[in-house]
Amino acid sequence: MASKVTVDPGKLTRFSSEILQKTGVSEEDAERTARMLVAADLRGIDTHGVSHLGPLYVKRIREGLINPKPQIRMVSHAQATAVVDGDRGLGFVVGHYAMTEALRRAGETGAGFVSVRNSTHCGAASTYAMMALPEKMIGIAMTTGGRGMVVPGGVGRGAGINVISVAVPTQGEAPFVLDMATTVVAGSRFEIALRSGQATIPEGWAVDKAGAPVTDPKKYAAEGALLPLGGLPQTGAFKGFGLSVMVDILCSILGGSVSISELLTQPDTVLRANHFFGALKIDGFMQADDFAGAMAAMVKVYHDLPKAPGVERIYLAGEVEHEIEKQRRQGIPLDPQVIASLRELAAELGVECDLQG
Repeated sequence: MASKVTVDPGKLTRFSSEILQKTGVSEEDAERTARMLVAADLRGIDTHGVSHLGPLYVKRIREGLINPKPQIRMVSHAQATAVVDGDRGLGFVVGHYAMTEALRRAGETGAGFVSVRNSTHCGAASTYAMMALPEKMIGIAMTTGGRGMVVPGGVGRGAGINVISVAVPTQGEAPFVLDMATTVVAGSRFEIALRSGQATIPEGWAVDKAGAPVTDPKKYAAEGALLPLGGLPQTGAFKGFGLSVMVDILCSILGGSVSISELLTQPDTVLRANHFFGALKIDGFMQADDFAGAMAAMVKVYHDLPKAPGVERIYLAGEVEHEIEKQRRQGIPLDPQVIASLRELAAELGVECDLQG
C-alpha cells in the first residue's frame, strides 16, 4: 500500500473551488462547497471530504443529477420554522442556506428549525451543526442517506443510512460535536476499506441479502446491507431503526417529501436527499457563559472517570476530531487513489493541480 500524500489545506480548497466552477457552479457556491469539503478532511472525516469531489459531485453534475445553479426557495415558513426546496442543488449550498435560516430564526425567537426537501448529498452533517457554535447556540443537523440499512425482521436494504449531528459550545478547547449514522458504521467506511485494500471488515457491520454476516467489503458493495445501530434485534437493532425513521420523518415527511425508501425507488428522484436543521439560542434558557461553564464541569467529570487498563484518556464526541484538526492544519494526508482522482479531474478540466505545501 502506497503511503499517503500530505497536501496543503488552503491549496486543496482553492483547487476544489476551481474544479466546481469549471462544472458550472457559481464562484460563491463553489467556494462554500470547497471549504466544507476540506473542513471534513481537516477533522478526519475522510469519508465525506475531497475523495467525493470527482466520483460523486462532479460526476452527478455532469449526469444532470445535481443542479449546479439551483433556485433555492422557501415554500412554507413561520416565525420559527420553514420548509425549503433545494431544486436539486449541491447539498452543501442548500444545507448552508437552510442552516443559516435556522440560525436567523433562533436569533429572533430562541429556536429555529428548517426541513429541506429536493436536495442532494450534503457531506458531513457536523459541518452544519457547528455553524451554531460561533453564535452561542446549539446546532442540530440531520440528513437522509442512501437506502442501505437492513430493518429488524427484514432482509436486504430497506431503510436509510440516516445521520444525526448535534454541536454544543463549551468553555473548553473542544466543543461537544456528535456526528453519527443510525447504522453500526457509516456506509462510507466501506469505501475506505476498499480504497486501502482491506481484505476484511469486522463481523457485525453488515449482512448479505439472506441475512448472513458479511466480512468481505467487496461482497458488501455488491449485495450487503448495514445493520442498524444496536446490531441484531436481540441487542437493540430497533433503536437504530427507530432513529433512522425519526430522521426521515423530520427531513422528509415534515418537509412535504416522501420517505427516503420511497424516494430512492423513483427513477426521477434517484440520489436525492432531504435534510433537517435546527438551532437553539442558549440565552433563551440561561446565560450562555453559565451554560458553557456547566458544560466544562460535566466534561471534566467524564474525563476524570476511572480508566480501563491501557487507556490514557476518555474522549467525548468531537474531541478526537478536534485533535485531528489541530494536526491537519499543517497538512491533510490523502490516499494515493484520491490524489490520482484529483489529478485526473485537473487534467480533464484544465485546472492546475499543485496541492502540496
